Amino acid sequence: MPMARLAFVGERIAIQPLLFACGPDVIHNKISYYAELFIYPIVIVALLLLDLARHGFAAHPRWLLAAAGGAMLWTLAEYLVHRFLYHEVAVLKQLHGLHHDRPSDLIGSPVWVSVVIFASFFALVAQVVDLQIASGMTAGLLAGYLLYLLVHDAVHRWPLAGPLPLHAWLRGCRLRHIRHHRDPHPGNFGVVTAFWDEVFGTALARPTRNA
Repeated sequence: MPMARLAFVGERIAIQPLLFACGPDVIHNKISYYAELFIYPIVIVALLLLDLARHGFAAHPRWLLAAAGGAMLWTLAEYLVHRFLYHEVAVLKQLHGLHHDRPSDLIGSPVWVSVVIFASFFALVAQVVDLQIASGMTAGLLAGYLLYLLVHDAVHRWPLAGPLPLHAWLRGCRLRHIRHHRDPHPGNFGVVTAFWDEVFGTALARPTRNA
């Protein structure tokens, strides 16, 4: 199949030939769409066990702190990628626009794109700091990414009527994210947390009801 990108033509979606990294694989079946939810937990456990085998329990708190830092870093990365890449870079904006137009469809980049990004992050941190910090931060970053995937899937596809605190939290995420999709003003770029929207002034106000 030719490499392709997605473009909008009026209300219709056209596939145009272009040597773009994501190729035609932006509309997935369930196996390819959810593959990362099965692959990356294995990677996280492998990184954890390798660190224990290499450094033992005595040095493991350093890895855990790095993992916590990686998870926190993910929340900022999620915000920045969503705001400045998915809403500003032309080709990615077109792909993301397709998701906005068809939010229930299984639309996303191929697995290998995230593999390259996380592997590059690991290699960079290992070069600049050391292997243990790279391993921990990458595991934390992956954990944050997995949480994002689950929350984003939940806000678009899961029934969230349950009584548990988790259901209430996810309903809040859903309302915040739906405003991102429907509000004419850009904002609410964070999916897992509204923290960075509050920090950078992009949190959208809740609609007010007329008395």
